[in-house]
Amino acid sequence: MKSGNITINTDGISDEEKVTPKFQSAYRDMLAQLSAPGFADVLCAHEAAHAVYFTVAGMKQFEALPSQLRFDPVVGDYVGHLAAIQLLDLPPWTPGKFYEWFSRIACGHAAGGVMARKLMPSSDGGDSNDKDRFKKLCEELNKDPNVHLVWQDWWKQAQDAVAKDLEDPQKIALIQEEARRLRPQFGL
Repeated sequence: MKSGNITINTDGISDEEKVTPKFQSAYRDMLAQLSAPGFADVLCAHEAAHAVYFTVAGMKQFEALPSQLRFDPVVGDYVGHLAAIQLLDLPPWTPGKFYEWFSRIACGHAAGGVMARKLMPSSDGGDSNDKDRFKKLCEELNKDPNVHLVWQDWWKQAQDAVAKDLEDPQKIALIQEEARRLRPQFGL
């Protein structure tokens, strides 16, 4: 569905469901969040920071996803996500260079929240899902007996590394240029 310049993907939701108060409320809430002054700019920069840092880690392809609402029968309500990038490829590490690779992957996960807080210091950064995905990645990699990653330590190191990078106005300009390029793909 499109409202003004904002698109919220509602594929899979019937026309009958779209007129229900429950859907209308969920849609209005998401639209209000996306329409809040400055929010779309920060959201696009958050996702652009992921794209820039994952590209440094070796990603060559990703998909820009607009905001989406869907019905979750488990919770009996509408759930969704704001605009996001979905990684389509990420090369594995090179033998002997695991920690260099992993450091870049950690920065890719942390970059969005760091950028969002830089642009909007009052924001929580919108990175709780990023942190959860990173934790799960560490848990998966820790299944290898030769690997022991303390995800909290790596998360903090990645946040600090990205924050240091973002002291450079050229790095911020690069991310903001990517954000401008992605904005129409996000339906914003």
